[in-house]
Amino acid sequence: MKVVFCHGLEGSPQGRKAQALRAAGLDLLAPEFTGMNLAARVATLLPQLAAHDGCVLVGSSYGGLTALCGAILHARAGGHVHGLVLCAPALIVHEPPADALDLAPPCPTIAIHGRHDELIPVAAVEAWAAAHPRVRLEVVDDAHVLAHSLDRIVAATRELLAG
Repeated sequence: MKVVFCHGLEGSPQGRKAQALRAAGLDLLAPEFTGMNLAARVATLLPQLAAHDGCVLVGSSYGGLTALCGAILHARAGGHVHGLVLCAPALIVHEPPADALDLAPPCPTIAIHGRHDELIPVAAVEAWAAAHPRVRLEVVDDAHVLAHSLDRIVAATRELLAG
């Protein structure tokens, strides 16, 4: 099963999280989103989801919001995402299309968020997770980039691939 990775604003398809997923032997597709706003990222992601229906989608920060919006819109179009791993998702960003969507994940979701996140308050993700029963939140002893949680991100991705 394919894993699709959505990098954050300052990340890249060759960043630490993508490298960790590749090093774990996962079949990874990582679209290039550099310089794109959320609407453009989601528009770029949707054809990838159509081509790899049933994938596990992993997103980091702004890429986490991209992944969530993409999964919701893909499901609305009749597609299926097998699972979501959202790493420090930027749920506090309110721009199209996120501002017009109910951000309820359409599939099992594991959110991994750093207790010491300096950009996205953990309370925002805790409140979102509490409102959505398909979300399992793991608060880790880490900062926004989750540099010390790469093994946990890989393990969560493997868990959803197996589920």
